[in-house]
Amino acid sequence: MSTFSHISVLQKTATITLSKPVQITLYMLLSSLVIWTVLFSTYPAAHNTAHSARHHTLGVACH
Repeated sequence: MSTFSHISVLQKTATITLSKPVQITLYMLLSSLVIWTVLFSTYPAAHNTAHSARHHTLGVACH
């Protein structure tokens, strides 16, 4: 009986986790986090790569 309920819980969790609204929300949050991290990073490799886009697109002064 506990095996049946365990499988049922896993199926419900998979259904909730894999639903389209949850996928879209997670994708948007992850994308926003990556963009924010690259554009506002002080890590030299990321900062130098995104330097011109950071100044021209956002008007952000970094030094």
